[in-house]
Amino acid sequence: MIKKNFLTGEYVIYSLDRAKRPQNIKKDILTTPLKICPFCLENKHMTSEPVYISFNDEIRIIYNKYPITGYDRESYGIHYVLIDTKDHEKNIINYTDEHMFYLIKSIKDILNILYKDNKLKYVQVFKNQGMNAGASQSHSHWQVLGLDILPNKQKYMLNVLKQYEKEYCKCYFCNLDFSKNLVYENNEFIAFCPEDSLYCYEINIIPKKHITNIRYLDNNMINQLGIILKKCLIKLNLACNNVDYNICVYNGIREEYEYHFFIQIIPRVGNLAGFEFSTGMFVNSMLPEDAAKNLRNL
Repeated sequence: MIKKNFLTGEYVIYSLDRAKRPQNIKKDILTTPLKICPFCLENKHMTSEPVYISFNDEIRIIYNKYPITGYDRESYGIHYVLIDTKDHEKNIINYTDEHMFYLIKSIKDILNILYKDNKLKYVQVFKNQGMNAGASQSHSHWQVLGLDILPNKQKYMLNVLKQYEKEYCKCYFCNLDFSKNLVYENNEFIAFCPEDSLYCYEINIIPKKHITNIRYLDNNMINQLGIILKKCLIKLNLACNNVDYNICVYNGIREEYEYHFFIQIIPRVGNLAGFEFSTGMFVNSMLPEDAAKNLRNL
């Protein structure tokens, strides 16, 4: 079965037999020795001074020592690292609800700071958890990257979402039916496996109200978002045996770029390989409704 992903325009092939392939290559596990970890407090001399501190030094935001952009005269950008714990061994599934609250609040706060910079057209918040997800340090952290351009993926998403709203007089996300693909929900947020998931066990989290940006969340919603994000990651770790993953936060930055904000969790089940790179298509070894059922029942 082949589907076209509504938000990105990319095609995905659902090939359930792919999950039966033997995996004989041992996957690497990233472990940074504590004594040389730049994100541990005792090694803070290895990094720049924090631009933001919260939750009794548990959360710090620093400049990225190796930025993707912003280092020459031809491009402008800002690249931060958000260190979300003092504990070298902890990750999100071990955090308390209070810790999760301050993590989400720190994302909201740094976005509010960056949005004052009129040179920036887009800000991407993301987390790479594990070597197979692109992390270069095992100590838990996020990245916040401000760009002076709007990426093509975001342009495409913005256009299809605007066109959908024009045609149906309703937001695409507000109009979704989650009956088959629900993973978890609380009073403010809903987590689901998109019916056109590009990735096996992909989870999206959206606010039930039409809210376009994390910046607009009140304290109750910040708390509820932290709880559902941790809950989804616990389920994912149980379903996929501590799989590496990426978390992507989709916000607009200016009013003309804004849409119903959402968070995408991408488990790194299998790897992109020659077929995906040569065709721009994806292969998913599990139907979204089956993935949702498995996660829901955990």
